[in-house]
Amino acid sequence: MLVSYRRYFAVLAFLLLATPLVVGVIRPDSPSAILKEGRRLAAAPNAPASSDDWLALPGRIDAFLRDHFGLRQALIRAHKDLTKPLLGLGDDSVLIGRDGRMFYLAEETVRQSAGLVFRDRRAADATDLLASMNQALAARGIRFLVAPPPNDATIYQDDLPRWAQNPGKPTEYDLMMANLAANGVRAVDLRPPVKEARADGAVFYMHDTHWTARGALAGFNAIVEADSHPDWRIEPSSALGPLTIRKGGDLAHMFGVADSVTESVEDLNLPAGKKEPFSSDEASDYVETSDKPGPTIMILGDSFTFGYFAPMLLQHVGRVIWMNHRLCRFDWKAIDKFHPDEVWWMPNERFLVCAPGAWPVDFAEEKDEGRGRD
Repeated sequence: MLVSYRRYFAVLAFLLLATPLVVGVIRPDSPSAILKEGRRLAAAPNAPASSDDWLALPGRIDAFLRDHFGLRQALIRAHKDLTKPLLGLGDDSVLIGRDGRMFYLAEETVRQSAGLVFRDRRAADATDLLASMNQALAARGIRFLVAPPPNDATIYQDDLPRWAQNPGKPTEYDLMMANLAANGVRAVDLRPPVKEARADGAVFYMHDTHWTARGALAGFNAIVEADSHPDWRIEPSSALGPLTIRKGGDLAHMFGVADSVTESVEDLNLPAGKKEPFSSDEASDYVETSDKPGPTIMILGDSFTFGYFAPMLLQHVGRVIWMNHRLCRFDWKAIDKFHPDEVWWMPNERFLVCAPGAWPVDFAEEKDEGRGRD
């Protein structure tokens, strides 16, 4: 009786062992799963050509099989869920780098900073839009500049796994700066000043996609210098508060560890103005005013500029208009509604290119009117 049961156990054991091998051949895991572990996929071993190759062959075969057996990621996740339930909540959009620094993998962010994503056609379309905006704003006597805040992966390359570091490849940021210069659009490259500011403190949060107040200040000072407003510069020593403990972050929340990670941060310590929302959707567009006369600056940006730039600007200007760029679908009529003196285009690096087919609302009418005048 026992012998017959052993036959079934033997068949079951064979199926358990064979299933990963079969799945590995029929439906292997994506190579990107290995890249998220901070290393490259082991290549299939070549035929040995020397005695050293024969000695190294077993190790190469072993490495290849470890990376290519079927259900690898499912088994790793099951082991993690059983041994470390907290980490089982993790999000595949988060990459853990050196010293626990978190990076955002979604929206091609890390690959973009590494020069592995190069959407030249969409970059050309975005350049055409910005050049058209520059021309339309100049006709109104409004100054225009482009200054994209960089990705954290662009600034903290040394904290990324080796596969995600840029070995010197051109990036979409490089391409956009060159395209804008060729089209006569003023653009400020914020990468060098933000990198330089690292010497004095953290310029991006450890567990969040965003730059810190120090990083934002470095970007702001670079912009006002390039914009012929050197007197608008703000020294970090006068604007940053003492170190405080910050818990969590958007990446920590995605990864499921928001309640268990902290870091020391410097908050922006500048007085705010009077803020009034003006949009009817969830983009949180607002007008913020000071109690002093001065120019009006409009920022078309995202969460990188939402909270930091108005208090910085209001030290010297009378009014700040902040609008979400809406992936290039913002309402162009806001230009005529608020009559700003300057418009700053500031979507984060990962939003350098517009959504396919995106164009500002009612800006097509502006172009048509321009053709009619010509």
